[in-house]
Amino acid sequence: MSEKPLPTFFNALQAIWALTWKGQWTAARLPYRFGVLLVLPALVLITVDTVQRWSQRQSSFGSAFVQTDSIAKRLDRRQVPLQQAQRDSLRAILQEEFQRLQSLWTDEPNESVATRKTRLEEHLGEFGRRILDRVKDVLDGRQMAEMRLWEAKFRDSTVERLSAIQPGWGRTTPFYHWLIDCYFFIILPLTCVRACGALIRDELQADTLGFLITRPISRARLLVVKYIAQVVWLELLLLVETLLLFGTGFERDILGLSALFPLFLVVQIAAIPAWCALGALLGQITTRYMAAALIYGAVVEMGIGRIPTNINSLSLLRHLETLLSRNGTLEGIFSWDVGNVWVAVSALVLAPVIFGGIAAFLFSMIEYHAAAEMQK
Repeated sequence: MSEKPLPTFFNALQAIWALTWKGQWTAARLPYRFGVLLVLPALVLITVDTVQRWSQRQSSFGSAFVQTDSIAKRLDRRQVPLQQAQRDSLRAILQEEFQRLQSLWTDEPNESVATRKTRLEEHLGEFGRRILDRVKDVLDGRQMAEMRLWEAKFRDSTVERLSAIQPGWGRTTPFYHWLIDCYFFIILPLTCVRACGALIRDELQADTLGFLITRPISRARLLVVKYIAQVVWLELLLLVETLLLFGTGFERDILGLSALFPLFLVVQIAAIPAWCALGALLGQITTRYMAAALIYGAVVEMGIGRIPTNINSLSLLRHLETLLSRNGTLEGIFSWDVGNVWVAVSALVLAPVIFGGIAAFLFSMIEYHAAAEMQK
């Protein structure tokens, strides 16, 4: 009678992978899974304006009431204060001219910064001439001199402020902060740590680890195959989330996404194994691996990673920033202190090996007592 062949590493991976994805796609989990995936895209839709709404808000030239108070304070400092009648007349004139200024201005989404600046200078120049012509009968000579200085300063500052605002590009900041700061730097790492920190802990809590380690496969291999299966699952799950976020950005006409998407996807594919390996390690060290992950983030990523010396190479976020900064849009929005690209790539390759290797070693050495673990 011939003996049955021992299970290979690939056979074990197939079995663990089947258990992983089938467990995640049960009928009871599907509504929750899709609901979680849709939360962040829904927040982006709510908080990021359309081009039309954003243009209407951002093209505002200011408030007549605010500018009246500004002029009055300026004249008080110059010891030529406004009388109440002068103040009322000035406010009425400014209110009429600001309304006219706003009504005559139109945003052109596709015009260049230089063209927009020229149009603003002409538009505000006419506005200033009308203001000065109307207030000369309200103010005295010294007050008029200060009014001319205010008009020139207001014109220059408004041209500088609004010429840099382009409908479409100016809305990128909130979207990219959702995409990078919220999703890529918070949600993605915590999702990976939560999923892989539980690789062995869930088996201990359910008292099922004993069944797995009775099979002719070493503990280290068991951890590795469970890790690989979980990484593949998270790559697929987070790919869907990324597609939803970029789809939301395209729906809101956010510019620069087509150029960013390939780079973002590649960096995400590299980041997931690193964060998952960290989660697997923390899961071996403590039952409170999520709390440990937050402490790690505060000390290493937010603390050591921001120190302007070579020690900041310990931060995974710093290496991710280095790779993402290859995109011009992100480089313009975020003020990242980036490092060498090849160092960043090497760190992301080594992180799963180091974290995963330590986790596998600990799993091989530690003896677990089922009763004690189930009480934790």
